[in-house]
Amino acid sequence: MDSEGLWRAALHDFNNLVTGLQGVADLGDPDQPFDPHNHARLETLVEEGKTLLAMARAMALGRIPDSEPMPWTDWEAGVRTRLDATGSLFHCPVDLVNTGNAGSSWPGPLLQDWVVAFTRQILPWAAPGPLRLEAEAGPEAWGLRWITDAALPLALEAEPPPDAPRSLAGLWLRGMASHLGLTVEPASGCLQVRLPRRNPESTLPKES
Repeated sequence: MDSEGLWRAALHDFNNLVTGLQGVADLGDPDQPFDPHNHARLETLVEEGKTLLAMARAMALGRIPDSEPMPWTDWEAGVRTRLDATGSLFHCPVDLVNTGNAGSSWPGPLLQDWVVAFTRQILPWAAPGPLRLEAEAGPEAWGLRWITDAALPLALEAEPPPDAPRSLAGLWLRGMASHLGLTVEPASGCLQVRLPRRNPESTLPKES
């Protein structure tokens, strides 16, 4: 991906972030401190800003965190906290459920970041929810299923249409899916992701 494309994608997403911050300010009483709900929304938006900066850094400099195994309970806790915050922002709760091998290890932190970023992409279409996210650690692969009729984000289609919007989050999701060896596909009533337990080393793809 060329630098101009990355800049355009980053500006697109940061414009949306600033719009969200303005929305929180507009809904608050200027003579009163933020109420707990708007305070939580503001904190979530600030964290999203930090996430966008990390995405831009990864895409521009190739600085990708190593994937390290962690117990399911730790992996779930890290993802659930962030999904709760994002779900509150979109008024769509997310129910993360382990459907098998609860005592297994899961790769993080990159997969955790990917799951949260992907969920955020489909939350507007899954609202009011709740959106059910099923996780299963099989002998050959880790699997995730978002139970929803939402469409696969355009950036993750095998051949994105030429006029597909180039958001930073979409480009990051596509690049990190390639790096991790994820397969992403729609199925009947869900969107599913599969990560083989052993996958060859890969690098960020060059996108035009």
